[in-house]
Amino acid sequence: MPDLAAAGGWLRPDNRRLIALACLAQVGLVALPALWLGEHAWALSAAVLGLGLALFSVPRALLLLFFFNIVMPAEVLLALQLPGGLYPQEGLFLGVLIFALIDLFYRRGLSLRLTPADLPVLAFLAGTVLSALVGALLDNSHSQIVRDVRYPLYYAVFFLVTQFAEERDLVRRFLPVLLLAGLVVGAEYILEFAGAIDRSTGTDFTRVAGLHGLILPIALLFAVNYLLYNCGPYPRWLLFAYLLPTGLALVLTMRRGRWVAFALGLVTSMWLHHLSQPPERRRLGRTLLSIFGIVGLLVATAFFFQRLTGASIGAHALARSRTFVEYEESVNLASRFFGYTAALQKAARHPVVGNGQGTTLTYLNFNPELGRFETWTTLSLDSLYLSLLLKMGLLGLGTFGWMGWRIWSLARRAFAHSADLAQRAFMGGMIATLAGMAVMGLSDGALINGRFTLIFGIFFGLVALAGRAKQPEAV
Repeated sequence: MPDLAAAGGWLRPDNRRLIALACLAQVGLVALPALWLGEHAWALSAAVLGLGLALFSVPRALLLLFFFNIVMPAEVLLALQLPGGLYPQEGLFLGVLIFALIDLFYRRGLSLRLTPADLPVLAFLAGTVLSALVGALLDNSHSQIVRDVRYPLYYAVFFLVTQFAEERDLVRRFLPVLLLAGLVVGAEYILEFAGAIDRSTGTDFTRVAGLHGLILPIALLFAVNYLLYNCGPYPRWLLFAYLLPTGLALVLTMRRGRWVAFALGLVTSMWLHHLSQPPERRRLGRTLLSIFGIVGLLVATAFFFQRLTGASIGAHALARSRTFVEYEESVNLASRFFGYTAALQKAARHPVVGNGQGTTLTYLNFNPELGRFETWTTLSLDSLYLSLLLKMGLLGLGTFGWMGWRIWSLARRAFAHSADLAQRAFMGGMIATLAGMAVMGLSDGALINGRFTLIFGIFFGLVALAGRAKQPEAV
């Protein structure tokens, strides 16, 4: 067989015609779909580019999955739903899994890495599968079982991260993608808000309530930690500037749970930084001043934006905040408490294994259009712990708690013993995020309901890599 790459052959890296032809083909794959597709032509073009970037590279595919799953609005994901009912992130997840299996079989000979968090994650995944079987035995809707069970099973991405990512990827790859994704989502929120308000009325306000805004407090906490430790890879002035639009977007969400998660995460970050200093350099007053300074910066940015647009951000933020202490005046919170009571009553029927995936809940809910309470049947609950108890019972609540506690312990270990300040800052952001999400879980089920379980699965895998004890590298 002739060697095409030999001298005189056409398949050479210096063949300019071949390079031009390859570039032309790539441009055609990206641009031509716009000629016959309409509104979502950009999505196909982006998919082609992403596929070319991630093809047969599990680390690059994981980065693409991480970024794509954060920044895409829910309505776009629904519009791009794949055949068989798969969401786009699930199709990409399956693609990463195929690349991983090829790599494991043909390049690594089924050589596996071990981490201290493997068993808790496996236990939670096994409990999730068991809850699906319980749901089937209790005659829950099969379509609803599939809808519910898919999200906690996203935590299987943990093993793709621990097998194919490297410890150095925390700061070199995942941190830039995380911060970029937070900036993109923040820009989406600000632009959507600015496009919806009426500048002719100073009392007008349009709440931006996209679910992917959950990344905003998380990205802010990571940025704050790198600002505190001044350890790169970004200068302090850039991180300081990053806080302004991302913090403004967090305010515009008007989501109390996200505000509380960020506030608690901020206090956690500052306290960890305080304790990490030598005793002679610890200044409690400086730590408190830093906390109030960052909060004040975000508030000042929101008020400046209010002056610029004429929207009554402060009044609506105050009204939302008052329900923390005047909860009896909020019919929405009353509806939530009715739902929590009904969930506890139903969970008591099957306390150990729960009522299975696909279970529904019926309780009184306030209808703002009619101004009265009505009986309402819901497919999900906005509380992490009650959702686990309702669907997976004490078994699911216990395995999830075991998994969360192990990740928390590994993050604390990596934070305490890492000689690399950049990695310590990453773990500080992770610990702050876990603290905020643990409290936010009282009224938000994002850790097991919705596509962000994929993001937390990747986070957990990164923590397990950094906190891994000295164990055999392969079995």
